[in-house]
Amino acid sequence: MRTFAVMLVLAGLTGCDQKAPDSTTVPAAETKPEVATAATETSPAWNAADACSILDKAAVAEILGREIASTQLSLVHEAGSADAATSECAYLGADGASVARLMTRWSPIKDNTTEAIAMARSTTEASMKAFSSVPLEDITGLGQAAFLAPTISQLNVFIDESRMIVVTVEKVPDGAQGKDLAVAMAKKAGA
Repeated sequence: MRTFAVMLVLAGLTGCDQKAPDSTTVPAAETKPEVATAATETSPAWNAADACSILDKAAVAEILGREIASTQLSLVHEAGSADAATSECAYLGADGASVARLMTRWSPIKDNTTEAIAMARSTTEASMKAFSSVPLEDITGLGQAAFLAPTISQLNVFIDESRMIVVTVEKVPDGAQGKDLAVAMAKKAGA
């Protein structure tokens, strides 16, 4: 269900692009060609085509309070002149199971408009209604807009007019709150 919700947000935002993204899975350690990036407080270069470089496994391990044995980079699409760079990083625990994910997007045409954000929120809200009656929660203080799907600990953040992230905490440790962990991960990723 979490991957489905992320894909719905991506599908909605991909409509802003002029061509459909290519999807590939590559090892996180593989070097990627240079793409347009944006500098942030936490990272000198924010490369949406390499989500694992934006939020490394040591930072995720510290936030979640658990070992992150490896990462897996997937859904990679390099930016074109009018289409967005995207990727997703899965953070895998010692048992090889995914415990969290970070999806990143950077658009060269600055298409994180009020309308696009409203469309992404509406799409996420509609898809979540099929699984839960718990409404989306607006989160203040993160980027230009942020909302959480509480039942799946998925936080969507529109950092600025070009960058957005989706953080999903798939395995919330005992005693922790998925919302708090997702917000901490988003802040570490530049939100």
